Amino acid sequence: MKKNFTYILILLPLLLATSMVQAQTKISGTVSDDSGEVLFGVNVFEKGTFNGTTTDLDGNFSLEVDKLPATLTFSYIGYNEADVEVTDASSPVNVTISAGIGLDEIVVTGNRTKPRTILDSPVPIDNFSVEELTSGGKTNMEQMLNYKVPSFNSQNQAISDATAHFDPADLRGLGPSRTLVLVNGKRKNQSAQVYLNRTPGKGEVGTDLKSIPTAAIERIEVLRDGASAQYGSDAIAGVINIILKDEVDFTTVTSHTGVTSMGDGFHFGADLNTSVSIGEEGFINLTGSYYTQNLTNRAGEVTDTDADYQDWLNENPTAGMIVGQPDLTSTAGMANMEYPLSDNATFYSFHGVTHRTGRSFAYYRAPYWRPDVAAAEFWTPMENFIGYHPTFETEIVDNINSAGIRFGVAGFDADASVTYGRNAVDYTVNRSVNRDYLADHGWSPRTFYPGGYTFQNTVGNLDLSRSLADDKISLGLGAEAKIEQFSSREGDHISYYKGGSDSFAGIKPEEVVSERRTNFAAYAGLDFDLTESLLLGAAARFENFSDFGTNFSWKVNARYKIGKRGAIRGSYSTGFRAPSLHQRYLINSQYIIVQGSPDPQLQG
Repeated sequence: MKKNFTYILILLPLLLATSMVQAQTKISGTVSDDSGEVLFGVNVFEKGTFNGTTTDLDGNFSLEVDKLPATLTFSYIGYNEADVEVTDASSPVNVTISAGIGLDEIVVTGNRTKPRTILDSPVPIDNFSVEELTSGGKTNMEQMLNYKVPSFNSQNQAISDATAHFDPADLRGLGPSRTLVLVNGKRKNQSAQVYLNRTPGKGEVGTDLKSIPTAAIERIEVLRDGASAQYGSDAIAGVINIILKDEVDFTTVTSHTGVTSMGDGFHFGADLNTSVSIGEEGFINLTGSYYTQNLTNRAGEVTDTDADYQDWLNENPTAGMIVGQPDLTSTAGMANMEYPLSDNATFYSFHGVTHRTGRSFAYYRAPYWRPDVAAAEFWTPMENFIGYHPTFETEIVDNINSAGIRFGVAGFDADASVTYGRNAVDYTVNRSVNRDYLADHGWSPRTFYPGGYTFQNTVGNLDLSRSLADDKISLGLGAEAKIEQFSSREGDHISYYKGGSDSFAGIKPEEVVSERRTNFAAYAGLDFDLTESLLLGAAARFENFSDFGTNFSWKVNARYKIGKRGAIRGSYSTGFRAPSLHQRYLINSQYIIVQGSPDPQLQG
C-alpha cells in the first residue's frame, strides 16, 4: 500500500501539469483602426493577468489563455482601449479600435505659462497613466516607457561594469544626458555613474529611473521636443515628467512574479500605496516597494577555436560566460504631501529613497587566457585550474527631497521651491585576482573594493505665471539657482596596484576628485491665442555656469487646431548642452578587451 501511495504522489504532479498544458487555448486574430488599416505593436493582454503579447507588422496576434471565456484588452498609443470577451477560439478574433484617446487630458509639461490639454498644447506631449504603463507586463520603468513612448530607448547592458546596473536611456536617440527628468515638475538629480565601455551614451550620465517606485506614480508626461529654452541645457532631447499620486480612495497592495521562457530571470515584486488625510484638505500619500530579480544568461557558443584549448571548450561551449540581466534587489519608499496654509497658499513636499544592490559578470577568465594565474597555483593546483569568473557588484543609494509653497502675489500664480537630490554608487569586485600583486607577493585578495562615486545637487526655483487679455495671453517667468557636487572615493590599495584587480581596477589616489559648481538661470515664456484655433508662443532662457560660461537659448512655436480631434504643430528652437560635472572632472583608468590582444588595454 505504501508503495502504491508513493507512485500516486509521483504521478499526480505529472497529471496536473498535463491537464494544465491541455487546457491552454490559443486565440488568434487581427487588430485594425476605424479605416481598416492594420496596427503594429498593439498591446494585447488577458484582462486581470500579466499574460500578453503585441501585434506583428501585419496586425496579427496570437495568445494562449488558460480557459474560455476570456476577456482580452487591446491598448495602443492614441487609441481608445477596448475589452473583448472571447467565448470561441475556433475562428479569428478581429478587433477594431478607435482613435482619439486622451486628447482632452490636462498636462503641465512643455508649457510654463499654464496647463493645457494634449490637443491644445503647442508641443507634442504623451500622457500615460500608471495603469497603461503597467499593462504591458514590464517590471521596471525603463522597459515600460520603452514599449509605450515613441523614440524612447533603453536596453540592459551586459558585461559593462556598473553601467549594467543603470540601463542608459534617452529620447530621440540624442543621448542619456540630453533628456531632462522631472518629478512633480521639479528637477530629478542625475546618477553618479558615468556610462563606460561600449555602451549607448558612453562617456555620458543619465538619471536613475529605477529610483522611482512605479506604485507611487499617477502618470508620466513625455515632451518629445527640444526644450532648452524652457527647462535648461539638459532638455535638448525632451522632458520626462513623473507625476506622483496624491489622495487615493483605497489602500492598494500589489505583487507580481514571473520567469522567462528559458526558465531563468525569476523576479518578484511587492508594492503598497496608501494615503492619509491631513486636516480637511491636506493629504500625504505613502508608497513602499520591494523588487528582486535573478540573472539571465544568453551566452552563445564559441565557434572560433584553437586546437590548444579545444578540449576545455568541448566541456564549456560558452566559455563560461554569463551574458544577460544582472541579479538585483531593490527597496524603495516615497511620500508625497500637500497641505493648504490659507485660501491663497499651499505647502507641498515629496521625498523618496531607494537602496539597490546588484551583481553582474565580467568576461570569464578561461584557463588558457590566464596561464600566469594557473602557474601560480593560487586558486587550485595547476592541473585542476578551470579559470575564474569575476563579478561586478554595486550598492546604489538614491534620494530626492523637495518642498515648496504655491501662492498668489500681485495677480501672479507663484511657486517657490527647494529640491535636493543625491545618488551614490559603491563597487565590489569578487572572484577575481590582482595578477601583478600575485606575481610580486605570491598571493592576492579575491575580493576588492574599487571605490565609488557620489553626485548631489540642490536646486531653488521661483516660477510665476499669469493670464492676461481675457485669458488670450499667458505669461510665464522664472528663475533657478543650482549647486552641484561630484566626488569619487579611493579604492583599496591592492585594487589599483599596478594593473589593478582583474576586470575592474580601483580608483587611484590621483583619480580622486571633489568638485562643485553653481548655475543660475532665468526664463520667460509667452503664449498668445490669436483665435480659438491658432496659438503662437515664444520662450527664452539665460544660463550662467560657474565653470562653463553663459548661454542664451530661445524658441518659437505655433499650433493650429483642425476640428475637435486634430492639430498641426511646429516649433523652431536653439539650444546647447553644458557638459555635466561628471564629464568635466571624472578621471578614470579603464581597461577593456581589444581584439587581437590577450590582455585588457588601458583606455583611461
